[in-house]
Amino acid sequence: MRKLRGFSALMLAVIIAFAAVIPVFAGEADTFKPYEDSRFFSKGDYSIHYRIIPAKGNMKGRILMLHGFMCSTYSWRNMAAEMSGRGYECVLADLPDFGFSTRETKDTDIIPREELMIALMKSIAPAESWIVAGHSMGGGVAVNIACMTKIKALLLYCPCPQDEFPAWAEKIVRSSVTENTMDVFFRAGSKLSPVIRGVVFAATADLDFAMNYDLHGVTDPLLYEGFGKGMCEMMYNVKATDLESAKSLKIPVLLCQADKDIILNKNQKSAMNDTFPDAYKYTVAGGGHQCIENRSAELAEVTADFLGARNM
Repeated sequence: MRKLRGFSALMLAVIIAFAAVIPVFAGEADTFKPYEDSRFFSKGDYSIHYRIIPAKGNMKGRILMLHGFMCSTYSWRNMAAEMSGRGYECVLADLPDFGFSTRETKDTDIIPREELMIALMKSIAPAESWIVAGHSMGGGVAVNIACMTKIKALLLYCPCPQDEFPAWAEKIVRSSVTENTMDVFFRAGSKLSPVIRGVVFAATADLDFAMNYDLHGVTDPLLYEGFGKGMCEMMYNVKATDLESAKSLKIPVLLCQADKDIILNKNQKSAMNDTFPDAYKYTVAGGGHQCIENRSAELAEVTADFLGARNM
């Protein structure tokens, strides 16, 4: 009996410790707030986490900000603060399977992420034409949104066009073995602080910034239930970036690249440059792929000038 009690006590301690590092699932949005200003938008099987950074002074417009791969609303925190100070309300959204939004599974009734973001914008300000900003993967999503609904302007920062994942690998990637392995991988990886700082350095080309980076912005979403499984499912739910349709867009486009970006390859950069030959182009000298974080003041100034010159 003593052994049984001891075992039960041990198991209870393990369960409590395990629960302490796994945040509440998105379906319980009314009780879970990763940030003080967190909100959740529901549509179908999805609960989309987003945050609103109000404009200071007279509001000039609303900007939907979409993050890159393995990122979340956290990556936009500095840009949002800069742009809100310049009169723009910033809506930061976690795309499905990232941040604190729903993790897709084989049972999810799939809604394309572009449709979810359009529905989110309409739920906040249905009568307004928005400005849409996208970084990296979010840039590809932003381009598709611009092709699907009317927006005022498109802001692209180190944008990465999305491709459909090869069909031949689907059974491997979406297998229970792969998905469970990825869950364990990301959970374990969240504990490797030196590795994460190394990734931040590679993405920003800024050692001081990387050494002082608050890693919780990266690790907390990795611990959110089902991250690895969601990554595997997400690969087959991605809508390829419609670059052909984008060539016909008649809206102002800001296209920012960084000359020390080692994440995007030459073809990815060229694809966006060729799609938007008339875009206002800006290069962040000495900047890395994640320049929206450590070069936010510079990019906000460029963005505000771009929008201001077009009365937006």
